[in-house]
Amino acid sequence: MLWGGRFSKDPKKEILEFNSGENIELDEQLVLYDILGNVAHVKMLSEQKIISNAEADEIVAALLRIKKDFESGKFKLKKELEDVHMNIESAVTAITPAGKKMHTARSRNDQVILDTRLYLRDKIIEIGEASVQLQKSFVELSKKDSVFVAYTHTRVAQPQTVSYWCDSYVQSFSRDLERLKNLYKRINQNPLGACACTGTPWPINRKRTAELLGFELVQDNALDVVSCRWEFEAELISVLSVLMTKLSRISEELIWYSEKQMIEIGDEFCTGSSIMPNKKNADILEIVRGRTGRVYGNLMSVLASTKGLISGYNSDSQETKKPLMESVWIVNGSLLVVAAVVKSLGFNSKIIEEELENGYAQATELADLLAMKGLPFREAHKISGKLVKEFISKKKKLSEMKLVDLQKFTKIKLSESELKKAVSLERERLRVKIDSTEIEKREKELKSETERIKQVWKRLIE
Repeated sequence: MLWGGRFSKDPKKEILEFNSGENIELDEQLVLYDILGNVAHVKMLSEQKIISNAEADEIVAALLRIKKDFESGKFKLKKELEDVHMNIESAVTAITPAGKKMHTARSRNDQVILDTRLYLRDKIIEIGEASVQLQKSFVELSKKDSVFVAYTHTRVAQPQTVSYWCDSYVQSFSRDLERLKNLYKRINQNPLGACACTGTPWPINRKRTAELLGFELVQDNALDVVSCRWEFEAELISVLSVLMTKLSRISEELIWYSEKQMIEIGDEFCTGSSIMPNKKNADILEIVRGRTGRVYGNLMSVLASTKGLISGYNSDSQETKKPLMESVWIVNGSLLVVAAVVKSLGFNSKIIEEELENGYAQATELADLLAMKGLPFREAHKISGKLVKEFISKKKKLSEMKLVDLQKFTKIKLSESELKKAVSLERERLRVKIDSTEIEKREKELKSETERIKQVWKRLIE
């Protein structure tokens, strides 16, 4: 082992398997980030005269060779070398003796935190872009504007419009983008140079590695850097849990609407039954709904794994890696799936209108009209309720109401046109043209940040 000078025996095979087996598989996602961090660190070491320019050039050339081999499938991580960091360092050292110097003024502690920050930075942008696509799907769907049903307690409540319903989700997901943006600022700080827990006596330049890696700030206190490995992971999974709750609720809502045949989900997002030829199941949405629980569980896993740790590095924090990466995978996939399903939706106006009429959804609008004409609202509410009761008994629709029906319960002055507007299913005040300015602005910001990070990679290793 590269750290084995203190030991008389190597770890047993089963110990390595237990410690590193799963971790190595996850570390495949960090290989390129580790190479990027190594290049930045080595360049800084040479600029600070800690290693020679020639040694730095040899190390960087070896790292770029490993990158090429990894991308072509030739470089594989070995369990016996524990993790991505030791695998890459061992591979560099096999190419050039200068590789033995690349770990100067650094620990695996700040190294894994660096890799995770770089990974998180990319994944937040990726999730943000997927969220923007979902919002844009709702904007497009809103153009199919027509009357729609609003529910409370899963019962018909009032008429709304498709555009109003779509706008509610656009506004909701905008808040998630804001949460991701705020978290991104906290993550985008350089941890490299914290070393094991108290920094290093070597004359390193942490601002320089921050600049090379595209970080906005340097996280100053080394002990805090090492101790907070779990905090940003938990914070991201917390944001993703809120986001998944919304995706789960949308999924349930679409399943429910489609069961009532008010909407039609594209065939390409549904499956059939192995025995029942008639079935069209929206099970892709059921999977989104089901996987929400896994994201919740991942948040609890991270919190439970780290709740009893003293400051400084503890290997328990390695247990945050799988919950983090799995949550990112689930959420990103779910966003893309739901966005595609939303784009496919069609509306059955006839069934929607029947649902509204059978639920006497215009009753609140009628009560409000009577109150606006001078009746106390409680009295208006009571009259509207009596009319609903009568129309139910006569199996009539509220939209068929005439002034003569109303005058049985009140002598308040009202025109036929005013009554007709109140008991109509149309709700012009709820027809909205969604302002997509903020969505477009956020999309440009994400693209700009993606391009900035691409330039970071280009300057260092491309």
